[in-house]
Amino acid sequence: MFERVLVALDGSPCSEAILKPLVPIAKAFGSSLTLLHVVEEVVQVDGGEVAAAARRRLEEVGGLARDYLEGVASALRGEGLRASAEVAFGRPHQVILSHAREGGYSLLAMATRGRGLPLGPVLGSTVSRVLPESPAPVLTVRPVRRRRLWGAPSRFTQVVVPLDGSDLAETALRPAGEIASRLHLPVSLVPVLPPSVTVALGSGSATLWDAGAEYQRQLDVLASGYLAGVGRRLTEAGLQVEWDVMGGSAVEAIIDWAGQRGPSLIVMATRGRSGLARWLGSVTEGVVRRSLLPVLVIPPKV
Repeated sequence: MFERVLVALDGSPCSEAILKPLVPIAKAFGSSLTLLHVVEEVVQVDGGEVAAAARRRLEEVGGLARDYLEGVASALRGEGLRASAEVAFGRPHQVILSHAREGGYSLLAMATRGRGLPLGPVLGSTVSRVLPESPAPVLTVRPVRRRRLWGAPSRFTQVVVPLDGSDLAETALRPAGEIASRLHLPVSLVPVLPPSVTVALGSGSATLWDAGAEYQRQLDVLASGYLAGVGRRLTEAGLQVEWDVMGGSAVEAIIDWAGQRGPSLIVMATRGRSGLARWLGSVTEGVVRRSLLPVLVIPPKV
């Protein structure tokens, strides 16, 4: 698992923040890193002086990009990691996905924004296009600027796995357990029960779900029993496990729980279904958008 990692860098210090959470994982798994920079064509014309000039500029920028990547790779090799550099041309998300599929990479890594763009709850276009189609898990992080430097957590205190009771959500358990075992971290299981939901109906309204009702308490009991079963399996595998049933907004609850005990690595599936409280697909996207902690997104087939 995670033997070969494709790291997408756009040349900005912001995009390099993904290396902070990636390095301890790569060291734990003995991963080989391929640093990829994609040079995107500004104009596309066939023949003529314009096409020739555009091609010359692409080649010049490609050479500079390779020098940049080699510098980053050299620093990683200085930390004991295997790292190589590769420059490609095309649309970034298409090139990244193509490399991931054809190269048989077991992990993709990229920051949610790059090139010094202002950060907020909006995903970079490249990440938002890669996540739904990636054939491999994707490690993401939303960089934080401290003075003039972009940073991200470089150590973890726990591995947090949000669950909704579905089999698809549980696909995050195996990679989460592997990481927790190699980094000697506890695993924290977190389901989130839905908040009260009221819908407008003309001049009136109706309660779709009442979080204070008896059936919410029954759902809490079901969730606790489910977690106990999952926790037992992980404990039998030699992991330290804890869990808690949260309520309210799923995205906020997961982010709050993950940040309570220092920097955590959040590991979650891209979507879930038919669970105790179906929410996982949209929640994964929300956590990636808003969390300042690293998020490892696991596709359905891993």
